[in-house]
Amino acid sequence: FQGLTSEIFEQIYNEYIGNAENRAQVRDGVLDAIGDPLFVLSAIEVARYHRDAGNPVYFYEFQHRPSSASGLVPEFVKADHGDEIAFVFGKPFLAGRATEEEKILSRTVMRYWTNFARNGNPNGEGLVHWPQYDLEERYLEIDLMQKAAKKIKEPKMEFWTQLTKQMLNER
Repeated sequence: FQGLTSEIFEQIYNEYIGNAENRAQVRDGVLDAIGDPLFVLSAIEVARYHRDAGNPVYFYEFQHRPSSASGLVPEFVKADHGDEIAFVFGKPFLAGRATEEEKILSRTVMRYWTNFARNGNPNGEGLVHWPQYDLEERYLEIDLMQKAAKKIKEPKMEFWTQLTKQMLNER
C-alpha cells in the first residue's frame, strides 16, 4: 500500500473498524476496507468515465449468495466477486444443489445479459427496470428479487474519494 501513512491508516481504521464491538464486525470492516477501494470504487470510476464520455452504462451489484457456496465459502461471505458469472451461463440448471429461486434468478440474469448483447439495453418485458447509470448513479441490485437503487455505498465511496484526493495532494 504505497502512500499509506500512519495518518491515512488511522482514517481507514476509524472509518471501517473504529466502532466495531466484536470480532465479526472487525473482520467485516477489514474485508470492506480492502474490497471497497479495489472493487467498488474502481468500478464506479470506470462507469463514470464511460457515462461522461456519452456511452450508455448499466451498473449492477450482484448480492445473492449462491447455495452452492455452502460448505465451501465461509458463511460471512455473501455474494463474492464473480458469482454472477455462474448465473449468466445457467450453472443453477447444472448444479444439483441450486434452488428453484436460483434457477429463476439465472433465467432473469440471462435475459438481462442477452437483451444487452442484442440491443445495448438490458431491459425487457417482465424484467425489473434496470436504470441507466446517470448523474444520479442509478444501478440495479441483483438478488432473488431485483431492485433499482442509486449511489452504491455512498458514504464509503465519498470517504474513499476524499481520502484519494488527500493522498494525491500529499505526494
